[in-house]
Amino acid sequence: MVFQIPENLAPECYPMAWLMDSWRGAGVLEYEGIDAAAYLHELTIDNDNNGPYLRIRSDVWLANEPAGAVDQEVPGAAMYDELSKGELWSSATGYLRATPGAEKRDGATLLEAMTASPAGHATTWVGLIKGPQLQLAADAIAGSPTAAEMTEARLVGGLVQSDFFVAYDMAAFGAELRSYMAGRLSRGQASE
Repeated sequence: MVFQIPENLAPECYPMAWLMDSWRGAGVLEYEGIDAAAYLHELTIDNDNNGPYLRIRSDVWLANEPAGAVDQEVPGAAMYDELSKGELWSSATGYLRATPGAEKRDGATLLEAMTASPAGHATTWVGLIKGPQLQLAADAIAGSPTAAEMTEARLVGGLVQSDFFVAYDMAAFGAELRSYMAGRLSRGQASE
């Protein structure tokens, strides 16, 4: 599949254009006090009204199958189709943009992002994107009075064999920064 930059995309978005699509896949999550579990992930990244930024929508469901049912060697869409959705685990929405006026570093573009979740967290992110790889670290995490304690977060992702591999680490519930979720997503429409 040959990727083309979408028409009417603001030039500021060109380094991020490869992210634009509806993605679906599966992975495994595990954390302090959370047993390993399979999950299904739907991620939509699009350009909202042709602005100089991308819009993000992420939904994660626990799978009805055990963590061992996930095979990271299987393309994300095929793994997604093999599993069934259980309860909604997490959702987030936000925006991603190339840092205005920032210089590129070693061919990488500086990024900024903002996300919010119904679990009560609003996060600002900073990072880099270089070709089909990105990394973001939480710059600030605000929590509502009833949100779980979260003090640090990091997201790393990249294209491998046309799939988007994503790893999310966090420091929460008094634990230090460690792996939380890792999955593989394929381009394509998410199921209803």
